Amino acid sequence: MKKTLKIFIILFVGFLITSCEKDEDQAVLGEGTNPTLLADANTLILKKEDEANKAVKFDWVNPQFNIQVAASNTLEIAKAGTNFGTSKNVDVIAKNLSVTYTVGDFNKTLLDGGFLPNISNQIEIRLRSKVGNLVLYSNTVSMTVTPYLTELPSFYIVGDASAIGWNATSAQMLYKKDNSSTIYTYLENGKSFRFLGQQDWNPLNYSLDVTGMNDAYKYFKTWSSNLVAAPSENIQFTGTTGMYKIAINADPAQKTITVTPSVINNWNPTNLYLVGTVNGWNASTAIPMTNLGGGKFEHIISLPTGTQIKFLGQQSWGELDWGNIEGDGNTGYIAPKGSNGNINFDGTGGNYKISVDVKIGTYKIQPL
Repeated sequence: MKKTLKIFIILFVGFLITSCEKDEDQAVLGEGTNPTLLADANTLILKKEDEANKAVKFDWVNPQFNIQVAASNTLEIAKAGTNFGTSKNVDVIAKNLSVTYTVGDFNKTLLDGGFLPNISNQIEIRLRSKVGNLVLYSNTVSMTVTPYLTELPSFYIVGDASAIGWNATSAQMLYKKDNSSTIYTYLENGKSFRFLGQQDWNPLNYSLDVTGMNDAYKYFKTWSSNLVAAPSENIQFTGTTGMYKIAINADPAQKTITVTPSVINNWNPTNLYLVGTVNGWNASTAIPMTNLGGGKFEHIISLPTGTQIKFLGQQSWGELDWGNIEGDGNTGYIAPKGSNGNINFDGTGGNYKISVDVKIGTYKIQPL
């Protein structure tokens, strides 16, 4: 009993000492004054042809304390009337006391924050200053800004949930058309992936817009139920391992990603055959390709002008049927039966190597 009492007294005294130290630090630091923020423009209509020109300059006064301290500052940009419940946060250098945005930079900041292009947005901006554990906010600056629509992003998948792995230089771009990006590809249960804006880790990364995510990576506003946020700014796939259609809507008002099962859940067929104008569209005499393993096939063949082909998993018009994604064309992306068209290729009569990667969802036709 005495031993327990001694331990309690020691802990209590330690608590008092720590509390006194914190109180003493607070007394030395003082409560501090709130920062102040000023913008040199309140109404902006941003235009692409002016993207290199100045848009707006923000000036601020840092919080003042009894002693000199260093603050970390962040501009919070939110839709007016939301009390900054959801905001686009941009770090600024406190000691600079100002920051100037070009039209292009401010436009990107707003689009990344979910503000819609080509319409007038009522926004509010404040400065958040943090000194140790103390957070202070400035006055709110109100602005009316009309952003412009820039080129929509391209998305490159990378990660161990995909067939790509974590090699950024091998990241696979999705088929892009207007505001949509699509691919039929392999995903593995319980593993993670993300999207890059290039075949490199920098500068652009795209992940789910959730609390705790790196602000620069926040992008998708809504997503299918088989996706969840994962550590290190990734997306975890929780569905059953197999082939899926990944569809992204990059419209700034949408920013959605849906992952749905492919109608062909076979990424590694035993055989793959060529059928088309090269054999008179006779499925029973479809030309066998060489199986390289892992869903990869290739074949060397002479292709005349006006060639049209498709890929079959059997020498018949059965269920295993792949062609050009979203109808006739030569995009380099395959899609399953019911969602594809013929691959159109104007050869010269020379020899070409046709390569297919069913697991990733791509094909290539290369001259030899």
